Amino acid sequence: MPAFLALCGHHNSGKTSLGTFLVSSLKQEGYQVAVVKSSKVEDIVTDSPSKDTWKYRETGAEKVGFFQKDLFTLFSTGLPEKEEKALYAYFLSLFWKEDLVLFEGFKSFDLLSKLWLVKDEDEVKEILEVKQGLKNLIGFVVKKEETLSWIKKELPVYKVFFIEQKEEILTFVK
Repeated sequence: MPAFLALCGHHNSGKTSLGTFLVSSLKQEGYQVAVVKSSKVEDIVTDSPSKDTWKYRETGAEKVGFFQKDLFTLFSTGLPEKEEKALYAYFLSLFWKEDLVLFEGFKSFDLLSKLWLVKDEDEVKEILEVKQGLKNLIGFVVKKEETLSWIKKELPVYKVFFIEQKEEILTFVK
């Protein structure tokens, strides 16, 4: 059964840079790793009205898979937020052979453990205030030394890493 970990953070916080480092490093060590990326983009960038996948979705298919030689794209109407457990089970069935599935984004997906990339302590305060119901936040990755010190002092329950501590983050993920 795979481990699931979400890398969360605002735009340009370093999620993809950290994620690609983790994937590359884990793959070199023989781990099987998959990635699921969320996006707020509403336009379909891998489909168009003239394509068959578009036509199937337009006729009401809830999920349409598109297999190519080395690529699989899944179009899904998604699940209501209250059906998170069903989506979690779906991810388990889809990625059953991986050791780790990294999710980029998925801030509100309660069932995923989250490592949050932040720029400063004000952003940490905002996350904790706005996301009072936030579940499974396990730590922070920060860009400023003073933010790291502040979290260690004020929020000792969370693991905290400086963005440059990629090897330490890798060890933590393993």
